Amino acid sequence: MTCSSCGSEVPGGARFCPNCGTSQASGDEERRVISALFADLVGFTTLSEHLDPEEVKHLIDRCFDRLAADITDFGGVVDKVLGDGIVALFGAPVAHEDDAERAVRAGLQMQQSLIALNRDLEVDIKMRIGINTGEVLVGSSSAGGDYTAMGDVMNAASRLETAAAPGQVLVGAATHAATSDAISYNHIGKVEVRGRDEIDAWAALNAVRPPGLRTRRSSLFIGRDHELDLLVSQSRLAFETNRAQAALIVGEAGVGKTRLVEEVTGLLASKWEARVLVGRTVPYGEANVWWPIAELVRRAFNLSSDLPQLEAEATIHTSLEAHFAGEVDRDPPEIPRYTTALLHALGYETELRGGDRLRNRGEVTLAMTRLLQRELQLRPVVLAIADIHWATEAVHGLLNRLFDELNRHPLMIVMT
Repeated sequence: MTCSSCGSEVPGGARFCPNCGTSQASGDEERRVISALFADLVGFTTLSEHLDPEEVKHLIDRCFDRLAADITDFGGVVDKVLGDGIVALFGAPVAHEDDAERAVRAGLQMQQSLIALNRDLEVDIKMRIGINTGEVLVGSSSAGGDYTAMGDVMNAASRLETAAAPGQVLVGAATHAATSDAISYNHIGKVEVRGRDEIDAWAALNAVRPPGLRTRRSSLFIGRDHELDLLVSQSRLAFETNRAQAALIVGEAGVGKTRLVEEVTGLLASKWEARVLVGRTVPYGEANVWWPIAELVRRAFNLSSDLPQLEAEATIHTSLEAHFAGEVDRDPPEIPRYTTALLHALGYETELRGGDRLRNRGEVTLAMTRLLQRELQLRPVVLAIADIHWATEAVHGLLNRLFDELNRHPLMIVMT
């Protein structure tokens, strides 16, 4: 049979579509912890008074197309569109460990998307967003058969949306508790809502860390001696015989991959005085295809993520000049060229922005290869990249090229 939602083939007897996760058993109901997002456009009624109905429809359709894309980009699903409002679910039918965080990030991105749409369409529409997290009953409604969620969590999210100011993302206590280490908030206090008790509310301001990064507690390293010995032996082969090595650590979330990498990189740094550069990919919400490489570059030059471009450019240029000083090579380093490429990888606006994609990749690859080649002349290097399964084709291509070009150097690449 085929899935009624996405059209994919579904194995016989399957309760959910293996492609999109939609329930295949009509009438099935289950309790789920979800984050509900209610959004409502402000200024829609005034706009309707001055424009032709067809123009209004096309305008609203364009807005909702963009907003729905933001919702799906962050792992949510559009539950329903009601006039000038939209309802989204995060956690059903497909659940993630950080659905509350995804919902808030989506809400913040939706506000930014609407600002861009206002500029493009020359209109002035704002949006109120309310988000609440908790247990609901999800399943197909008896009337229309559509998959939806029911419960007080939905009611509270709707009331939070009503209480929000135009341009504001307002969340309830449970959502705030689940996301306070990833999102910056302003405590609004108790808000009065019609027909129920007051709700404690927080206004989301901005994200304070990349998505997918979990808060970790320091723990003892226990029970991974065999894996540690394997990685240390492989690194010894790389460092003592100048034969580059790569290792991929595979395991379910929470089994200790990151802790193992921390232990092995610490040992390599102390025993061989290796330069350790750490990066990680993010699962969603990041437009920079070079994100994990950008993290490597920031650590290599000790750059903060919010450093102004002129300061970053000066730091990289000066550091590269010192880095290549005294190098004996037939090809002298092209410091300005490497600086531009590294700035591009960091996400700054450079002359490479919007240029030929293959050329840009080549420039970043060249700069990273020459940077590491010089570093490897001075000491062993360890590149540790977490969550490589989320990396882009550009990152995979760069790592392959680095391994090929630097295979006769003391280089160790560890990926999870």
